Amino acid sequence: MKSKLIIIDGSSYFFRAFFAIQHLSNSKGFPTNAIYGFTNMLLRVLDVEKPDHLVIAFDTPKPSFRKKIYPEYKANRESPPEDLVKQIPEIMKVVDAFQIKRMHLEGAEADDVIATLTERAVKAGYEVDIITGDKDLMQLVTDKVTLYDTMKDKRVNPEGVVEKFGVKPEQVVDFLALMGDASDNIPGVTGIGEKTAAQLISEFGSLENLFENLDKIKQEKRRETLKAEKKIAFLSQELARVKRDLEIDWSWDECRYLGPNLEMLKQLFEEFEFTQLLKRFNFQKQEKGFEKTTYQTVSDLETLKKVCDLIRKADLLAVDTETTSLSIHSAELVGISLCMKAGEAFYIPIGHTGLGGNELVEGQLSSEVVRKYLKPLLEHPEIPKVGQNLKYDFQILLNWGVHLEGIVADTLLESYLINPEEPHGLDALALKYLGHQTITYEEVTGKGKSQISFSEVSVEKATQYSAEDSDVAYRLHEKLLSEVDKMGGRELFEEIEVPLVPVLAQMEYVGVKVDQKKLEKMEENLSEDQATVEDKVFELAGEPFNVGSPKQLSRILFEKLKLPIVRKTKTGISTDESVLVELSDKHPICEWILKYRELSKLKSTYVEGLIQQIHPKTGRVHTSFNQTITATGRLSSSNPNLQNIPTTDDPRYDIRSVFISEEGCELFSGDYSQVELRLLADMSQDAELLRAFEHDEDVHSYTGRLIFGVKEVSSEQRRIAKTINFGVVYGQTPYGLSQTLKISPSEAKDFIDKYFRRYSGVKVYLQSLIEKAHRDGFVTTQLGRRRYLPEINSANRMRREMAERAAINTPIQGSAADMIKTAMVRIHRRLQEEKLKTKMILQVHDELVFEVPTAEKQQAEKMILSEMESAMKLRVPLKVDAAWGKTWRDCS
Repeated sequence: MKSKLIIIDGSSYFFRAFFAIQHLSNSKGFPTNAIYGFTNMLLRVLDVEKPDHLVIAFDTPKPSFRKKIYPEYKANRESPPEDLVKQIPEIMKVVDAFQIKRMHLEGAEADDVIATLTERAVKAGYEVDIITGDKDLMQLVTDKVTLYDTMKDKRVNPEGVVEKFGVKPEQVVDFLALMGDASDNIPGVTGIGEKTAAQLISEFGSLENLFENLDKIKQEKRRETLKAEKKIAFLSQELARVKRDLEIDWSWDECRYLGPNLEMLKQLFEEFEFTQLLKRFNFQKQEKGFEKTTYQTVSDLETLKKVCDLIRKADLLAVDTETTSLSIHSAELVGISLCMKAGEAFYIPIGHTGLGGNELVEGQLSSEVVRKYLKPLLEHPEIPKVGQNLKYDFQILLNWGVHLEGIVADTLLESYLINPEEPHGLDALALKYLGHQTITYEEVTGKGKSQISFSEVSVEKATQYSAEDSDVAYRLHEKLLSEVDKMGGRELFEEIEVPLVPVLAQMEYVGVKVDQKKLEKMEENLSEDQATVEDKVFELAGEPFNVGSPKQLSRILFEKLKLPIVRKTKTGISTDESVLVELSDKHPICEWILKYRELSKLKSTYVEGLIQQIHPKTGRVHTSFNQTITATGRLSSSNPNLQNIPTTDDPRYDIRSVFISEEGCELFSGDYSQVELRLLADMSQDAELLRAFEHDEDVHSYTGRLIFGVKEVSSEQRRIAKTINFGVVYGQTPYGLSQTLKISPSEAKDFIDKYFRRYSGVKVYLQSLIEKAHRDGFVTTQLGRRRYLPEINSANRMRREMAERAAINTPIQGSAADMIKTAMVRIHRRLQEEKLKTKMILQVHDELVFEVPTAEKQQAEKMILSEMESAMKLRVPLKVDAAWGKTWRDCS
């Protein structure tokens, strides 16, 4: 048996790649999602199949012979998206760079090319694997021809065809002739679906035999339909059958796969900005100097003193810590790396134990000695410090008894300001800006179950790994800061983002106290209520079942209770929340299931989740405040996510009530009132909106009066006005508003039109944001934070409109983020200057929460409100709602 021929259905591949990956383009705005997806799919084939002979078949723009015999063939297909069409020539370049034989023939489809190649290959003694997701090609399957769908990792042999369709491969064409094919607009016979087609072909063996024996079909209607549509059936057969005898000029040697042209691939990957693929092929140029690095282990006092002398003379110090854990209150310091000059770095080990060891290995200075010498330097505010994710290092050093001062830059933040939606990890940044492939953490510690603690890593390996990290951060800083300067972000970086690092570090470090007993009681109550609700669901269902199983729930609702099907998904009938809400007036069980889900989520996600997050050492929850996650500049939180804490009318289940103050303290909340609408008024300079805030009006009632033309608005009218006010900020469409308000799109459009007639300045301003985004490719906040919108000029309407909504929302939401960050930095500074013991502990949306000693209440409140209300100068007053309480709920 000769070697195997692999044939890839190229046209199917790039279509699937395009729709599988969305919103990917290079910095010039050229779409690259299909190219990237196609390339990765191709690499998977090369990795899995390791082919000796490989061909990729493509369609051509010229209509095939099928169009001539049936003009309606594929007439139902829309033209391919413009963003895909743009990428097809580039995909061909990728194929050529891989040096893979491309095959196509004018007037034939890729399926026909594949069929012809398959026929010749099998006759020549080859086995064939066809890489495709196209079911039509199942007609080619034999014991020597297999279909392989790489996206589903599924191979189809003759038995697989029978399992899929209920007919043999050689019967697939006749099967398709009867049932038709909606995707290709092959008509088939009226009223015959997949099941009936399979039954008929299995029974009669072939289409020809079926029509010779129509009198044996018992169902009169089916018999008459077949008799009347015989021509259509045989036309469909001709359309469905692939051609196996095309005149294609090719040779086996041309199909031999010898590997890619690396230089061509490199050029293409650089043009498309495929960082990971450049890394995979090790294509990056290494920055001059990385081949001549000097990374030294500091293992004696004399060397440590020399390092300290170098730090005192240095213009910049890069710092990195190595630990045993990402949990700041559990982590133990293993070592510190320091870099004062590109290419030269030092690693000071203090906590290495060796594999499985409990005792420290030799050749390390004691933690106390190292701290004695480094503490004055790390705490010196005039020695500038840089690093990657210094918030973590700050916290680790705080554990060690050192308060890191003099932070002037963080490469993580520099990258975030340059483009918030790109990767910011040190490995990715080193590859992109320095052309250097760093040693990864897994290379040093291993992966999965075999991964060891960093304390078990040898000092030699740790030195190379950690010293490289501080060296890379040192080198990156210069390059990244230059990019920050180019986009006008220096002030934002130095005045807000960098000073915020120690603020967030200390907020996370302090954490917030949680009433664990109350949480456990809440868990107990929820379990009881959940059981009660479950019993009611069983009663209405007439039997017990797993309420949490979509499959079992689907059986109860749609088979047993005969409720109408609202929506189907790939996996079956949908039973999601929107479906249950829609069906709730059809059967009471739906409301009880919704209640069950609500209680279940409260219990598992929030109550049990919070209990697990309470740190045993502190009795507090230490959430992570993420500075580089959102595209708008807003902070997010995780482990736990406090921005998603639900509110409820039932005080037994109000999660905010378990967040409490320490003994002798109270919680204070300062919450910006309607900050985004105030920013909108300021930025749009709309006369009506400015007037509303200048006169301290209830802006939603004010908007309601303008829209409805009344002196006093009802609660319903105010609700509608409020929804429109906030909808405008988020670029909401009439359809979106109609869904929110449960009204028709035409009514929603009428409301939006009325809004813009009264707030004409807002309309002009929002339109100017969209025009600017189309012109520049990005939008900015009040303080110059930039967000790129690569899809803003996309030919795909849905993507373009999504980018236009982001163009409207980002300057407003991003400016609100800049504002609250400014307030946080200023308040933190004042707390230090006034030597107050008040702690900032939470930032959620537009709210700041503080833990305040009772003796400092008056002073703290006055200072906090003053700084929040003056954080940004606007044409309208900033208003902050203030509240005190023993729990966070009391402050809400």
